[in-house]
Amino acid sequence: MDLNWLVARWILVLGRLVGHDPPPQERTEEQDLCRRLARREKVPADDLEFAYSAAISAWWGGIMASMVLVLLGLFLEDVHPSFDVVALVGLLTMGVALTLVFLCSLRNWMLDRADPQTLTGRIAARLSCPRAYDFWLASAASVWPALWGSGMV
Repeated sequence: MDLNWLVARWILVLGRLVGHDPPPQERTEEQDLCRRLARREKVPADDLEFAYSAAISAWWGGIMASMVLVLLGLFLEDVHPSFDVVALVGLLTMGVALTLVFLCSLRNWMLDRADPQTLTGRIAARLSCPRAYDFWLASAASVWPALWGSGMV
């Protein structure tokens, strides 16, 4: 199970925060693609590009929602010390979402530039496929900046 696409399927609604508001039929297709990618099914390149654009908008919406969580934690930290944890969770979420936006954008860019006739095109097509460890890579990359940003280190 690919956790990146499983979570992206559920937060597609957050894409509305950045202006991604497709018709209901297209939203259902996006959810179906995310479900198929979460199950590690093979998806054609055209559908993969469609899924990447939907996931990028969803993760950008996740960044915006986590900013609200961080601000809430920072404003209320004087009320009770447990709000520091809220800010830390918001920073972790923001780091994961930002890293996944970067990975999805990079893979979408490679998918756009993949020319199957050239060696670099075949390599780009191979690297543009989603990986099951993307979510864990993003989580690991966001721990240190979140701890530093919350002042815990």
